[in-house]
Amino acid sequence: MNIERSIERDVKAMTMGLDVINSQIDALSGNVKLRKAERKRLDRLRAVKVQMVDNPDECAKLVKRYKEML
Repeated sequence: MNIERSIERDVKAMTMGLDVINSQIDALSGNVKLRKAERKRLDRLRAVKVQMVDNPDECAKLVKRYKEML
């Protein structure tokens, strides 16, 4: 399955940290009815969490490069 996502949005989510991402996932998962934007946000957070757990070094490099661009 090919999901097109914005790298910038993924990096912004990564900058929040794993604890904040987990709490937002828990909050959104608790809702039975989600709007389309909330479903997409939940998908993005889950994808970012997987990347942060599987590739922490690469994520750190990406976040560092993103902060330097700002």
